[in-house]
Amino acid sequence: MINSRATRIWALISLLLSTPTLAEKERLQISGQILVDADYYESFWSKDGDNSTTKAELRNGRIQLNYDFPAGWEAKLQINTEADSDGSDVFLGSTYIRYTDWKFADITLGKMKEPLGMERNIRSARLVTIEDSMMTSSFTPRKNWGIRLNDSNKRRTWSLAAMVEENNNGRDGGYKEDEPIALAGRFTFAPVRTDEQTLRLGLSGSWRDWDKNSFQIRNRAEVSSADNVVRSAEFDADNQVVLGLEGAWSRKSLLLQAEYMATRVEEVGGTNWNYDGYYFTASYLLGGEHRKLSRGKLGAVRPGADSGTWELVSRYSYLNVRDRGLGAKASITTLGVNYYYRRNIKVMLAYLYPDIAGSVTHADPDGHAVSARFQILF
Repeated sequence: MINSRATRIWALISLLLSTPTLAEKERLQISGQILVDADYYESFWSKDGDNSTTKAELRNGRIQLNYDFPAGWEAKLQINTEADSDGSDVFLGSTYIRYTDWKFADITLGKMKEPLGMERNIRSARLVTIEDSMMTSSFTPRKNWGIRLNDSNKRRTWSLAAMVEENNNGRDGGYKEDEPIALAGRFTFAPVRTDEQTLRLGLSGSWRDWDKNSFQIRNRAEVSSADNVVRSAEFDADNQVVLGLEGAWSRKSLLLQAEYMATRVEEVGGTNWNYDGYYFTASYLLGGEHRKLSRGKLGAVRPGADSGTWELVSRYSYLNVRDRGLGAKASITTLGVNYYYRRNIKVMLAYLYPDIAGSVTHADPDGHAVSARFQILF
């Protein structure tokens, strides 16, 4: 199945590249990225309580085609691949068409990120940590199909979207009923914006119709190759509401970033389940570089020296998916260091220390983890 899917996707790329109009260099841009990860973790991250586990994986291999059509139209096609010891997969990433000449807003139709939260809407290659926080991966969905309106300037951004959850989007067995549909929106504003510093605040929210599908939060606790060891109760859900607050401050080489999210999930029959989470992240570039916050997103690091630059990173994240005596509360403390060589190569190393209370998967939820990533952009 994977091979046939890959054949169809690469046939689509070949067709696009063989079309004479698309071969115009001033309109077609081809780029990509390779992210290779290695993890070592102890019993906390293992559902069987294994004392020591080491895994490596191709976390993401991507080729991306952007085409700028005349008259305000543009398109993107992302082809992603992942591989580890259990197998490999090829799948579509962001794939959409967009119209940009309407004065009120840009209109995007296709597969994309939902406008919910700051961390989820930062490109993975620009994150200061190897993984999203537990809060982000629990409360914000992956890329889905839909339509989005958005507009931005140097001070503020807004975005509204209607989405349909992709079947089997990270879920074993997919959905037993119709795929969930969602409405989501995000607004950010920069009350302080100078050459040296930017303060950006925002809020976002979503409503999701689960249509009696099974709901459970299962989280790998910020180690991609680990097991889902932080879990909520499991039940058939009617709908879900998520609300989020965000803030980021960039001053010279310092970046502070934080988010809080809360969700209420209504079970079929009317019972409400309430969960929340947050994280605080701090990073500092030792070479004196300034990381920009622009239009609600985090800018790239441009090393000031040919030898590259180093970055120190710390994060504390907390996730509470315990309610009515079921589920867990967990926190992860992360200390890390990143090395940027030019603009296209980054090496990341992180140490993670966990804590958990409530429902656990085994009797020895303890230990620590070390994760590493090599990243190249082209």
